[in-house]
Amino acid sequence: MGDDGTVRPTRRSVDVRGSTLENSALVARTGASALSLTVVDNVALTPSMRRVRLAATELPGLAHRPGQDLMLAVPAGGDRHYRRRYTIRRLDRAAGVVDLDVVLHGDGPGARWARDAAAGDRIEALGPRGKITVDPDARWHLFAGDDSALPATLAMVEALGDGGRATAVLEVGGPGDEQEPDVALGVVVDLRWGHRGDRDPGHPGFLVDALGEVPLPEGPGRAYLAGELAVVAAMRRTLLGRGLDPGQVSSKPYWRKGAANAAQ
Repeated sequence: MGDDGTVRPTRRSVDVRGSTLENSALVARTGASALSLTVVDNVALTPSMRRVRLAATELPGLAHRPGQDLMLAVPAGGDRHYRRRYTIRRLDRAAGVVDLDVVLHGDGPGARWARDAAAGDRIEALGPRGKITVDPDARWHLFAGDDSALPATLAMVEALGDGGRATAVLEVGGPGDEQEPDVALGVVVDLRWGHRGDRDPGHPGFLVDALGEVPLPEGPGRAYLAGELAVVAAMRRTLLGRGLDPGQVSSKPYWRKGAANAAQ
């Protein structure tokens, strides 16, 4: 995604052979911190998502904004690693742990790591990264996306203060994949779920149709769109067609249908 909020194709992940993310040039270029993480827990949140909890000595001092992510050096066999970015779902600085919620789509390196990560496993990361976060000037917030958008959506909704208003249009596999945010007192959230059933993810139908009908409150607001590349573009066109200014729409494609991020 460009700084202007326009949707751009995602880059293919880089195969980092025999190296780590603690590369000084990479740290300098991203402005992020190098982290050495240890898995402390790995649980199934829903049929399609796992929560990996990791600890690091650097976490108590890590500053991040809701919606930002960590880039992990996910092992891919032998000395190979692939870069994968996962939203910081929750950071407990006092305990020095961070939760990363990972969707189990397909059988790529990221999904395999999330399924198999065990307590004591080590992994390197850079972060926090990402420019899309809660707009403090918005009076209302609209979130939309598929399963991959859930961690960022819930993290940002939970960051809203008293009087915050949000609508979230989310597509998941079924009722068992729904999650409820833990919002602050005085925050009003309208959750609208769509269920794919046996249909593959990456179709625009439900999300685009829902955004064509969802109420858009008066006053300055912000829409946050995430998910499959073509679906994100279609959602953006729908909201712009309803009169939102391009500056009100933040778009982030997490994946592209039919294109693997790395070798399987």
